[in-house]
Formats: sequence, C-alpha cells, structure tokens
Amino acid sequence: MAEESLKSARGQKSISVSTSGGLSVSKTEGTMETERGSAGLNASLPLYSGKRLEAAIKSAKLDIEISKLDFSQAKDDLIYSVVTAYVNALENLATSQVDLETEKNLAEHEKMIAAQFDAGAKAKIDLLRAQVETSNALQTAARSQAAYEVALTNLAALMSVDSIANLTVEDFETNLALDELEKFLSEAEENRFDLKSDELRIDKGELNIISAKSGWLPSVNANVSTDFNAASRRWHITPDASAGISASWNIFDSGVTRAQVQAAKTELERLKLALASDVDSAHEEIITAHKNLKIALLRLSTTQKTVELATEERYIATERYNAGEGIILDILDAELALSTAKKNHVSARYDVIRYSFDLAHAAGNTLKAMRNSEFGMN
Repeated sequence: MAEESLKSARGQKSISVSTSGGLSVSKTEGTMETERGSAGLNASLPLYSGKRLEAAIKSAKLDIEISKLDFSQAKDDLIYSVVTAYVNALENLATSQVDLETEKNLAEHEKMIAAQFDAGAKAKIDLLRAQVETSNALQTAARSQAAYEVALTNLAALMSVDSIANLTVEDFETNLALDELEKFLSEAEENRFDLKSDELRIDKGELNIISAKSGWLPSVNANVSTDFNAASRRWHITPDASAGISASWNIFDSGVTRAQVQAAKTELERLKLALASDVDSAHEEIITAHKNLKIALLRLSTTQKTVELATEERYIATERYNAGEGIILDILDAELALSTAKKNHVSARYDVIRYSFDLAHAAGNTLKAMRNSEFGMN
C-alpha cells in the first residue's frame, strides 16, 4: 500500500498526458456523404504546488519505512513469544521430573515401611500415612506431566508445527553478570523498532501539516496541447498546437484549509504523546525485568543451598527412623521439604533465563540474546 502511494505521488510530479479523438459521418439529402475525424493530445506538468506533492512523496517513503519497522517489531515479538514458551516448557519438564522423583522416593519408603509392618516392627498407621503420601505424590506428578504437555502444545502452536518431541533438560549457564539499569534504558531508545516507528510517524505528521498548508498557496501548471482535424474525401490533416501556463489560487475556502491545518497539528501532538507513552512503557518494562532478574539471581544461590540442606535432612530422618529413633512424619516431612526446595530451585533457574529474555526484549535485543544463549530447542 505504501509503495502504491509512492508511485502515485511520483506520478503527480511527472507529465500528465491525455488523448481524445472521434469520427463523425453525416449525409444530407441530395449531397454527398461527409466524414470528419479529430484527435487531440494534451499534456500538463505541475510546476508549483505549495510543497504538497513533495510532502506526499516523502510521506509515501516514510510509509514504506514504517511498514518495515512494524514488520521487524512483529518478528521480534514472535521470537520473544517462542523463547518464552520454550522456557516455560523446559520449566514444566524439570518440575515434572522433580515430582516423579518425589513419588518414586515415597513409594520406596512405603515398601520399606510395609516390610517392617509385616515383620511387626512398625504400626499400621505408619503404613497408612506412607500410602496416602505416595498417592498424593502420584497425583501431583500426573498434574505436572499434564502441564508439561500443555506447554509443549502451546510451543508447537507458536512454531506452526503439529507437535514437538519431548524436550531434554540440560544444564546451562546461569551465572549472569547483570549490567547497570541505565545501559538497558539507552539500548531501548536506540534499538526498539516500535519507538523508531513512532519517530517516523511524527515526521509524517509534520509533512501532513506542510501538505495542509499548501491549500493557502497557489498551484502552477504548464500545459501543452495538439489537435488534429481532417475531412473526407482527401483527408487533409490540419494540425493545431498550443502551449501555456495556468495558475489557480483558492483564496476563499470558507476555512477548510485552516481546519485541515489545525487537524494535522492536533494529530502531530497526539503522535508525540504516543511516542512519550511508548518510551515510558519501555522504561517500565526494563525496570521491572531488571528487578525481577536481580531477585532471580539471588534466589538461585539461596535455593541451591536449601536443596543441599533438605537433602541432608532427609538422610538424617531416614536413618533415625530405621534405627527406631524417629517417626514416619519426620521422613515424610523431610521428603516433601526436599521436593519443595528442588522445585523452588527449578523455578529460580528458569526465572533467570525468562527474565533475562524479558530484559533483552524490552531493550530491543531479543534476537541478539537468542543467538548468545547457551541452550537451544531439541
């Protein structure tokens, strides 16, 4: 659409050519039949339009650039959506693996207690409690697996494929060095396609004001025309040519031009406010993502330590119960605490990746972050 507008604007600046012609036959009673033909060629060239045509050409060129920027922004948003869906699927997979491991551990505890119960060493209530916790863990694992499959379906939809094979959880670098906030704010103003598009729309709005003001100025055209007339029977052609310059100036237009200029100025102010609003939104996104990433990095180290402590607690609780010094609740509580610690660590790990891409997308560096990342789709 923008290219058609550009071609149309260029066409207004070039010579406009039109042709006309006709053939007539007449016969009066008692006379010979008479045939007459005529043809005409007219050409006009705009010499001055009050900068209206020049503004139209520049505006059409800006439309092309704006369309390219909007397409680039849409592509960047799609990449971000796919990466986010991929990270969500990986997190759901890692969480489901933790739940499956917990269910397996509780099932082993249940078998151990069942054997001790059969030997008369443990009370039935211990066995019943172990069976209940194993059943609950099995349901939790089933829900986690379903959530993972839904995440895979969402990822496949974004990638326009029928299905995606199971992913593989791999270790990836999470020791990120978080740069200062001001760096990302500057990058956003330099890199974001939507902000660049807003700036070009403001330039187009200024051109619309120039175009509207042309209604107060005269327009000048150069005209050239040639006529050819001929009549039977000898068909003698009589050429007739003329050339001239015409000017028009609509001095009184009942305030139409003034209204158009005011409307163009109002639209320009709206475009400037839209740019300021988008800049504020971009800054808000960057500040939010930066804070979230900073917290996620802190959580990552904390949850790793918690997993180590919970693992040791489970070992001690199991040994004490086997030695007859503990109760079944000690084992179950320790097992569930370890499961919670592991899932918190999984959440922190993938939050680091997720928020790093949030920050990159807000700063207009999604594709660069994708290329620099240490994990890929399997």
